[in-house]
Amino acid sequence: MKVTLLNPEQVKDLFKNWSITSSVCYGSTINPDNPEAIGKHCMKSGHFSGSRGDYIKFRVDDVPRFEVDQAVRHEIGVFKNVASFRYISKNDFRYSAPVEIFDNQELFNRYNEHMDDTMELYSDIQDYVYKKTGSHERSNESARYVLTMSTHTSFVIGYTIEAFIHLCNSRLCVCAEDIIREMTTLMKQEVLKVLPELESELVPNCVKLMYCPEGKSGCGTYPTKAQAQEYIKLGKKVIEKETNNA
Repeated sequence: MKVTLLNPEQVKDLFKNWSITSSVCYGSTINPDNPEAIGKHCMKSGHFSGSRGDYIKFRVDDVPRFEVDQAVRHEIGVFKNVASFRYISKNDFRYSAPVEIFDNQELFNRYNEHMDDTMELYSDIQDYVYKKTGSHERSNESARYVLTMSTHTSFVIGYTIEAFIHLCNSRLCVCAEDIIREMTTLMKQEVLKVLPELESELVPNCVKLMYCPEGKSGCGTYPTKAQAQEYIKLGKKVIEKETNNA
């Protein structure tokens, strides 16, 4: 997998642009000595409306098709463009294998044989339809029916800062699928190279909330919401008792 930040210079100016837009809301003027101040204040206060005209844009290469399905589930404040299996021939395509079968040589060999057969069938269908129609698009359209979800592809995706924070909050969690967590981690690393001020925001939900929103499915690092509420109640009782005894 390869993740490339497509617009680092624009990302570097994100808080400055946010300040310019949001200064209208506050009736403020931009401080030339600190042109990012309003934008940073808005992020801390959760006032994201002024940031929604700017996108953090990535190109993601060499990922299985099912990874795209995970990525495009995020829709609000997100745009995406996926490589077309209609326009792009997938002869000799790359693919992924599930890591859980790496320790089973028989299964791993059968999987690779299946993928070899898939490649051969793809080429045969492609050749047949091209000879029949003379159209590369039609031949690719017909051959793509046999492609598996593990076939590697590429896509471009862009997030508003609000959407990107949400992506990191939800997909850096250990409960997220390994490959989407890897992609999000690589995206985070690229963004922090040019905008390190975002580091405290680009964390799993539990780090921000101080409890695990996944409930019993969580990793156990943080208490569940119900447990956290009980701890708060217990803490209040202790404080009340100490106050009454003072």
